[in-house]
Amino acid sequence: MRRVIFPGVFNGHPCRDAMPDRLPACAGRDLSISGINLFLLSLAIESLSPVAMAQITISCSISVDDEAVTEFLLKYVLHSRVGAARKLRMGEKGCFYTCSLYSDEHAKVSRLIRRMLAFFESKDIPLTILKIGAQDSWYEVDPEQRDPWKISPQALLALLDARSNGNTQAAFST
Repeated sequence: MRRVIFPGVFNGHPCRDAMPDRLPACAGRDLSISGINLFLLSLAIESLSPVAMAQITISCSISVDDEAVTEFLLKYVLHSRVGAARKLRMGEKGCFYTCSLYSDEHAKVSRLIRRMLAFFESKDIPLTILKIGAQDSWYEVDPEQRDPWKISPQALLALLDARSNGNTQAAFST
């Protein structure tokens, strides 16, 4: 009898017959040879590009009580006025924007993030930006120990530029 510690590993070595944690959408629909080939190709691409669907969240590093900032969030991030003000007063724990990078809407997301970074910089309000990988979950981020996931605004801009230039190597280094 063999004991699997967690999916994909048996006695400390990769296990060939382990099932992945999640299946791509194409795998649920098409079990033909071409469908399975597409599934395997999508797994290979995903494993080679860890930044493919990196996720970020943005919050203010300090508590903010400013009507102009509340209006900005109301206009661009679509929170209610009360909800935006509450998240701003929460400081670092009040995440007001979360998204996946490198999605189909990358250009739109990139413009919005750049606008946010410029606005908060003009107001001298420091931001806390957290980034997790495609396979990570926000539940793994300890609210009291956020440092391993923190990135600077410059690193976020480098991630955005990596996609627009087609240069994923810059994204790997952030």
